[in-house]
Amino acid sequence: MMTEAILKNEERAIFSLRDLYRRYGYGPYKMSRFEEYDMYVRNKNFMGGSKIISFTDLSGRLLALKPDVTLSIIKNYKKNGGVSKVYYNENVYRPDNATHEIKEIMQSGIECMGDIGAVEECEVLLLAIKSLEAISDNYILDISSVGIVTGLLNAAGVNESVKKSIIKLLGAKNTAALRTLCEENGVGSAISDIMIKLCEISGDAQTAIEALEKLCINREMMDALSDLKALVSSISRYGKAENLQLDFSIIDDTNYYNGVVFRGYVDKLPGSVLSGGRYDNLLKAMGKEGGAIGFAVYSDMLERIDETKKEFDCDVLLVYNDEVDVCDVLRAAGELKEENMSVNIQKSTQTLIRAKKVYKVVKGGEVVNG
Repeated sequence: MMTEAILKNEERAIFSLRDLYRRYGYGPYKMSRFEEYDMYVRNKNFMGGSKIISFTDLSGRLLALKPDVTLSIIKNYKKNGGVSKVYYNENVYRPDNATHEIKEIMQSGIECMGDIGAVEECEVLLLAIKSLEAISDNYILDISSVGIVTGLLNAAGVNESVKKSIIKLLGAKNTAALRTLCEENGVGSAISDIMIKLCEISGDAQTAIEALEKLCINREMMDALSDLKALVSSISRYGKAENLQLDFSIIDDTNYYNGVVFRGYVDKLPGSVLSGGRYDNLLKAMGKEGGAIGFAVYSDMLERIDETKKEFDCDVLLVYNDEVDVCDVLRAAGELKEENMSVNIQKSTQTLIRAKKVYKVVKGGEVVNG
């Protein structure tokens, strides 16, 4: 039977997350390894423009090696008057632009679709927080609102190309380039000043919202702020706002996402380990009715956490020579394992194996300090 000590960090997390989502009423979703290519190519931008690995099957159909789980779930979603809740643990496949190799990316996550309201939004955000807690005690969940950014971009009166450039600079928090871009495209200083201040907003969600209240200049921004305030207030009253922060640099797509977006970070990992948000626009783009919110946990990143790198490879290095009977060696190792110690049997101490203790089996079966 597998024990927790045997499982890798990402394996423990997957089991914990699966149990967490199940207890919240989410059912398992399993997708096939291959999906129709057309669906993914039509929504390529949702995947950040990732290249799609495709091939033709024996019947002549063009298929894709699954690059995304959310799109598959939306394709199979049927509105039933309520809320559809599913969780998944899947590997997706995408080309690595740097190495030009195919990357296998392990993801766990949830998707909630249908009649989405404040309760569903709050529950999904709580599940994101609980997911991070299952991974590490030291985590941050950054949240933001697409509506505030789109409201400001609409007030700026710029074209779609400039909007994309502004969003990119907001993501990089490049205030100097942002001001220059605004000046070049006739954006007034009052609005560009607000964009700069959006870049600077970060930290504790409650405090950041107070600063944000002074920046809303139209109904779209105020409505988005009202929704964000209500969500943060609910999370706070639930006692889970301690690690919640506001950060507008995490918004990178206003075409598919609307409402709240969020990313999760844990100590000792360089990038986000969790990403999600409200994506009603994507549902609509795929011809479906209703709202949608969800997130993915990038399970494969968890193996990089430094704390999983143990100081020792095993508890005991057990050394023997040719004079020692085989059964005596195995018996000695078995007795040590019965004491719940991991044992590596070697013929010599001249090895790179790091062990807490070194024992030696001598002729006759006695075990002595090595």
